[in-house]
Order: sequence, then C-alpha cells, then structure tokens
Amino acid sequence: MVPDWLPWEKILIWGLFFLVVYTLRHFFFIIFMTFILTYIMRSAVRKVARFVVPGRENIWFERILSVAGFVLLLFGLYAAGNYLAPKMFLQGKALVNQMTLMEPRKHFDTFLGKVVGPYLFHRAYGGRNDPQYVKAFEEFEKLGPVVIAFDSFHDLDYNLQGAFEDKELGKIEERLAEQTHRGRIESHFGSWFLREKAPGIFATDRETLIEKWEMVYEDAPPYLNLPPLEERRKEADYENHRDKSVKEMIFIDLDESDRAAYREEWKGDVIDTARLALRSSPEYTERFREFYEQAQEGEEPALAMQSLPYDSYDFDEYLELRDAYKGGREQFAVALGELVPAGENERLEQAHVAFEQAEIKDLTHKFTASDLYSRLEVNLHGYIEAGLKTLVGWIQGAIAYLVTIPLQLALSLLLSFFMTLDMPRLRRGIFMLKQSRVRDFYEEIAPGLYNFGRLIGRTFQAQGLIAIFNTILTFVAIRALQIDNEVFLCAIVFVCSFIPVLGVVLSSVPIAIVAIVQPGGDIFLALKAIAAILVIHFIETSVLNPKILGDMLHLHPVMVLAVLAIGEHFSGVWGLLLAVPVTVYIIRCVILDQEIPGLIEQDPLARVSRLTGQEAPAERPGQPTVIEEAPPKAGGAVEGSGKSVPV
Repeated sequence: MVPDWLPWEKILIWGLFFLVVYTLRHFFFIIFMTFILTYIMRSAVRKVARFVVPGRENIWFERILSVAGFVLLLFGLYAAGNYLAPKMFLQGKALVNQMTLMEPRKHFDTFLGKVVGPYLFHRAYGGRNDPQYVKAFEEFEKLGPVVIAFDSFHDLDYNLQGAFEDKELGKIEERLAEQTHRGRIESHFGSWFLREKAPGIFATDRETLIEKWEMVYEDAPPYLNLPPLEERRKEADYENHRDKSVKEMIFIDLDESDRAAYREEWKGDVIDTARLALRSSPEYTERFREFYEQAQEGEEPALAMQSLPYDSYDFDEYLELRDAYKGGREQFAVALGELVPAGENERLEQAHVAFEQAEIKDLTHKFTASDLYSRLEVNLHGYIEAGLKTLVGWIQGAIAYLVTIPLQLALSLLLSFFMTLDMPRLRRGIFMLKQSRVRDFYEEIAPGLYNFGRLIGRTFQAQGLIAIFNTILTFVAIRALQIDNEVFLCAIVFVCSFIPVLGVVLSSVPIAIVAIVQPGGDIFLALKAIAAILVIHFIETSVLNPKILGDMLHLHPVMVLAVLAIGEHFSGVWGLLLAVPVTVYIIRCVILDQEIPGLIEQDPLARVSRLTGQEAPAERPGQPTVIEEAPPKAGGAVEGSGKSVPV
C-alpha cells in the first residue's frame, strides 16, 4: 500500500519522462540542434514580424519570413562549410602529426635556456655595475671573446639550420596531410611498401604466404577467366609473377593498425628524402637567407638569434663566419676580427653580450646536472607526454566526429524548418493535450519543460553571440602571432566558448601546444598566445557577459567548476555544455521556486496564450474539443488573473 504523503503520481510522470529521454539519448544531438535552431529562428522571425506588423501575429507573413530565414541560413552554412570544413580537417590532421612528433625534452631544455638561465645569471651577478659582474667580465676578456665565440658558433649554426629545415619540412608535411585526405598518395605508399617492406615480410614466411596465395588463386571467381594453377606453373615467368602477386597480397591484407604504422614510416622516409633534396637544392641558400632575415626582424618569434650578437650581422657576413669556422679557431678569429665594429663602444657592447650569453649557458648546464632538475625532468616529461596523448586522442575523435555532423545537422535543419514554419498549429496541438487523456502528464511536465526550454534557448542564443565575438578576436590574435592551424583552433574556441569559466582553459591548451610544436615555435610564443587569450577573456567577462548574458547563469565559480566536473564525468562534452544551465534551473526553479523574468515563471503557458492571442481550450463536457483562433482584440488588453480582458 502506497503512503498518502508520497507523491506517487509525480514520481511516475517524471520517471516516464526521464525514461523517454534516456531512450532517445543516441539522438540527442539531432534533438538538441533542432530545438536550438527552432528557438533562434522563431525568435528572429517573431521580432521581425512584430517590427513590420505590430499587434497580433500574422501567420502567413511569419511563414514567408521563416522560409527566407532558412534560405539565408542554408546559404551561410554552405559557404562556411565549403570554406572551413576542408581547412579544419587538414589542419586537425597536421596538428595531430605535429603533436605526435613533438619532443618535450627539446622544448623543455629551450625553456630552461631562456627562462631559468637568465634568472640564475641575474641572481648571481646582478647588473653590469655589480662588483661580481665586473670581476667575471674582466676574466672573460682576458680569456678572449674569440674563444667563446668559436665554441658557441656551432650551436648557433645548428639551431638556425635546424629551425629553417623544420619550417620547410613542415610545409611538406601539410601537403602530405592534404594529399592523404584527398586519397592521392596511396599509390606512392603502395609502391614504397612493395619495394621496401614486402620483400622482407615475404622472405620471413615464404612457404605459408605462397600457399595462401595459391588457395586464393584457385578460389578466384570463374568470370575472371584465369587459367588453372597447374597451367600457370608451367609458364616460364610463373615464379616472378607469383612472388609479385604474393607481395601485393601482403599489402592488401594489412590490417588498419599495421597500415597506419607503415604509412607513418613511409612519411618519415619521404621527409628524410625531402631534407636531403632541400640541402642539395640550388634554392637552399636563398630560402635560408630569407629565413635568416625574417629571424633578424622578429618575424620568426620563436627563434632566438643566440650565442653572441650575430643578429647584428647580415646573412653574407654570417656565411663568412660559417666558412671560417670550418678552418679552425685561428681562421675564425681573423674573420670575426674583420667584422667587429670599429668603435670601442660597439666592441665593448658585443663583448658584454657574449659574456652574458656564455654565462647563462654555463649556469643552465650546471642546473641541468643537479638532482632537482633530474626529479623535475622525470615527473614533468611524464605529465607532458600523458597530456599530449590524451589531447591527440581527443582531437582525433573530434576529427572523426566531423564526418557524422553534416548528416545530423541536415536532419536537424529539416525538422527545425517544418517546426518553425508551422509553429502556430504545433502550439495549438500541444494545448489540446490539456483536454486529452494525458492531461495529468501535460499539466505536470509542460510548464517546467517550457521554462527549462526557454532558459536553454536564451542561454545558448546569448552564448552563441559571445562565442562568435570570442572566435573572431582569437582568430585575429592567432594570425597576429603567426600561429598555425588557426581555423581548427578557432573551431575549438567557438565550442569551448559555450562552457563557462573552464572553456577559456580548455581552448587555450591546444593553442599553446601548437605555438610550441609548430616549426619555429617555443614556450615564449605560447605565453604570448595565453596572454592574448586572457585579454580576450577579460573583454568577455567585463563587457560581453554583462551586456549579452546578464544574470541568466549567475553561479559562484566554485559551483560552476563542481557541476562541470560532474557533468563531464556522466555526459562528456554534453555535460560540459549543459551542466550550468541545468543547475541554474534546478536551484532557481525546483529548489528555491524563484522566477527569472522572461525565462522562469510560475504559469508560463498562460503568458504564451495571452501573447499569441490563443487561450488554452475550455473544457466542454459531452462535446468534442474545438480549437479556434481568437478574434482580434479591440484596442488592447488588460492583464489580470491570467486572462485577457477586452478594453
């Protein structure tokens, strides 16, 4: 027996509702996008209609506006998709390749040399007037700047050429990724496999592979008109033909994981070959000159012209020093002496810079030999590698999801179009449920569902506008900083802009990583990118949120982070997007029973009836329910007790 105090009807109704929601979970994207598109389009249509034809709604005029709105929307989506989708796919693939090949140790050592080294130097020597600095500098001049310059020139030359070649080979990797996407490299990959890998595999298991090929040959379909195997064996070139066919069979039978691994190995061979071809190319020197001059002018922000003030020498002087370096220390000293400025002040300044950079390098080396660095290196490299693997997996999943989005979005657009076009009739049909056999279900579910729908719709409408501003500002910042893969990164920024508080962190991580792993990138470019993102986030929180979002999603940041963590654990990305508005609704409407003007109200359906000129159908015992459009109001209406009273 059920206790009287237990609201079993409410429990049963809401239990059935959530059961339906759970059953339709696989169609959540379609349902959600249909709702958002319908809400936004319907809001726009109503605003335009009220502006052009004030007063009562004009159904046919709104339908014309709906058709025009969806035509413009489809045209915009087609133009954006045609331009952005290929770039997003290719840049996503290139980003995965860069992150897979990233060497955390190399970038961490670069960071130490540019951050920890200068810090240790200033802590040890202070300024140039410090007695400790003066004493060390005098000893340096006695030793001879030429000796230090000769010892450090190798690092400079190695870093410059390495950065230049990485940049040039990065372009080749992007072209490979593009050709892979378009299916243009499979024949080249297949030829490489048959030439380099298949012979070894064939030799390892020759008898088994020949037996397998002969079985496949004998089972070949009759319509291929192949001669019997016994006759083929009598042919003079049978063994050559068989061995070639077996190798082709090996290539065809590769599983996806092995094929992907061999393809990456082939790409590595292509890159190595391209590196050798680049070095022997007659254009190498001119392209290197252009790179060197860009580095001098700061257009290669991640490349430091280090190890003595060589950035004051033009490219031809740099080549003279490189040629002299091959002849030994004395020849290098002669060449360097010819390039040293004639003025004593200029010479002294170069000597100071040489001393400081030599000491910074030495202090950094001593730090890396300490126990503290060893412990830090092991732990930090482990965290970085684990984080990179997680991020690569997430990006690969996002790229794979891009394939299914167009079909689901097309279905959502179609459903949204018909719902927006015939909204008055759909609304009347929903009102009829109040007089049907599911009246109790309607009266329990409809008001709360309507309030929740309005909260979600208004929230994502406002967040969408903020996301557009964030994406545009981020795109400008990324282009200004010359960070690669800007389209794919801005797509991540657009999605993450719908996640309060945590979204700025989630979107900044890929941008910072790209700034580090791209050719010529380093930790300082990543710090500049993060600083730009923080400025954009400040603009969002201080200007855009108060103006556009208002107080709709007002929650304490600690509460936001808590519900985001819970939402992500149970629902993944959808949990991040919906956790905050769902929590706001539960706290304001369910727990506190408060209203949010224009969003959460006690009797929202009565308000809809008044605004649209439709009252919920009155109950007529013994007669069928008839829904008719209310006649035009004369003059106006006075609101009171949930009814419209003609004046």
